[in-house]
Amino acid sequence: MRPFQQLVLVGGLLTLAACGSAPEAPSATAPASSTSTLTLAPGLTGQASAGTLTVGQTRQLNVLVGGRAPLPGELTWTTSNAGVATVSQSGLVTARGAGNATIRAALTNNRSAFLDFTLSVTAATGTPAPTPTPAPSPSSSAFAQQVLTLTNQARAQARSCGATSFAATTPLTSSAQLEQAAQGHAADMAAKNYFSHTSQDGRTMAQRITATGYSWRTIGENIAAGQPTPESVVAGWLASEGHCRNIMNPSFKELGVGYAQGGAYGSYWVQDFGAR
Repeated sequence: MRPFQQLVLVGGLLTLAACGSAPEAPSATAPASSTSTLTLAPGLTGQASAGTLTVGQTRQLNVLVGGRAPLPGELTWTTSNAGVATVSQSGLVTARGAGNATIRAALTNNRSAFLDFTLSVTAATGTPAPTPTPAPSPSSSAFAQQVLTLTNQARAQARSCGATSFAATTPLTSSAQLEQAAQGHAADMAAKNYFSHTSQDGRTMAQRITATGYSWRTIGENIAAGQPTPESVVAGWLASEGHCRNIMNPSFKELGVGYAQGGAYGSYWVQDFGAR
């Protein structure tokens, strides 16, 4: 699940766009099993089996709700045997010990609507391969610069955002104060595992930006979660009408970008737009 939300505030008028979603990418951590598509509960569609894993391997399970990707918190994931396999609330299964387990995805507000995935876990055999040295995590500043560059490349071309057409417009410049607000919110969502324009302490976008000392006359915000690269998150925003309008809005002159790793989605992104 890769969710997006968009928010814009102009002269005290607040508008929250409907959430959208991009398709879920398949897990690359274990070979995909050959399984059929199964629909067991009304509106829930997924694989018939989780297949077979070796201890230590992981596999991403995907479920559609009414033909679309689930919204954050819409599904509750459970396992019948945590000694064999555990599952995160994003559907990532980790094989813990040899045996069989059932992984269940149920609608949070209707637990009688569910899908069960059968899973077999085998013990690891032979000499374990040496643990590869993990690649260094991308820095938030490097990713922020890439998002700014891609955003300005988008603004340099005329485009339609849904029913609204935009001419090519001027590039945005980086704002340290907007970046402070965006990075702080991205890090907070990752650390506290939530996805919202409103911080868990109740602060709004406007309050976070004002607290940095940014004297704004108009501001806007895009957020997203789960996208692995700047290219994928900007492409997702441009494909969503409300987020696209923020990116192409000629009233905005400055941008701050936040990126943080963690939480259920693995990566969290924030764009804070403004003009003074």
